[in-house]
Amino acid sequence: MNIQRLTELTWPDAAQAVAAGVTTVILPLGATEQHGPHLPLGTDTYRAAALAGQLAERLPAMVAPVIPIGCSDEHSGFAGLLSLEVETLAAVIVDCARRMVDWGVQRLIVLSAHGGNGSALALAETRLRQELPALAVWIPDPMTICGEAVLAIAAEAGLPFNALGLHAGEWETSELLYLRPEQVCMKQAAPGHTGDMDAALATLIAKGTRALTATGVVGDPCLANASRGECYLAAQAACYEAAWRQWLIQSSKA
Repeated sequence: MNIQRLTELTWPDAAQAVAAGVTTVILPLGATEQHGPHLPLGTDTYRAAALAGQLAERLPAMVAPVIPIGCSDEHSGFAGLLSLEVETLAAVIVDCARRMVDWGVQRLIVLSAHGGNGSALALAETRLRQELPALAVWIPDPMTICGEAVLAIAAEAGLPFNALGLHAGEWETSELLYLRPEQVCMKQAAPGHTGDMDAALATLIAKGTRALTATGVVGDPCLANASRGECYLAAQAACYEAAWRQWLIQSSKA
């Protein structure tokens, strides 16, 4: 199935898609923030675009442009950071949704590849349900839906979760080696914080990444490879598809 990206369509194309029954839009959310000395600042944006594209190939859905700036204050202190306030990002999502409804969109999937966007997503979901009740909105939690599948792939390779990491570790590095190999500098890759990940997450949220690691890496990127990155992305797209179809069934019964 050809991916219908809004940026590549004419307005008659978009109108024809809606008339043909393609009334779902995927809105990907990324971030512009440090991902260690070996990955580009746009890592989450590239990942969001890829996941949205792979999901769209499985569904009748159009894909909106990635919102490339998220809520990333936990990475303050690292050069290159761009970050929005929670209210700002939520407002952008709601504004985009409002315009989509104007031209016939009936369902919206907001797909985030950055965990720090969670509060903005929750606020946006509340506002969307209040202000656009006719729009069906699905905002999946990546780890809840995809975490088990990703960990299973890692386990087959003998990789523990603390190697995959929470940020710029094996998981994200493998995906970028597949998606953007020319932008990955493995010569600069080195293990970051590889201790208990539950404790690491608590520290990251409470005190920021700088309190956890000087390089910005939480995990071990040295173990990454492109083929596993391809598997990670495909598994996540499959998980999102299954969860979306289940959500549609449940929504129709509500």
